[in-house]
Amino acid sequence: MEVLTTRIPEDLLKDIQQIEKERSERAEVVRKLLDTAVQEWKMTKALKMISEGRWTVRRAARLAGSTYHEILVMMTDRGVDSGPALRDLRDALDRS
Repeated sequence: MEVLTTRIPEDLLKDIQQIEKERSERAEVVRKLLDTAVQEWKMTKALKMISEGRWTVRRAARLAGSTYHEILVMMTDRGVDSGPALRDLRDALDRS
């Protein structure tokens, strides 16, 4: 495990200390908070790549560390569109 040293604002330290009172030692609290933040970053990036049409849902799920189904649920929850629906494509072909 690596050691990471950083400076943080006083108000953030107070928040960490509050969490520390409810949970356990500071190092564990900070690790869990960092893990949560990184997971959220991965999910946000994955959903952005889907919405831009740059990644498939499966590839995005791999990056986010989630299943195909979980990422579909997140897409629905966050209103992420993965492109035109099959019906829209068929309608466009029929008009051509």
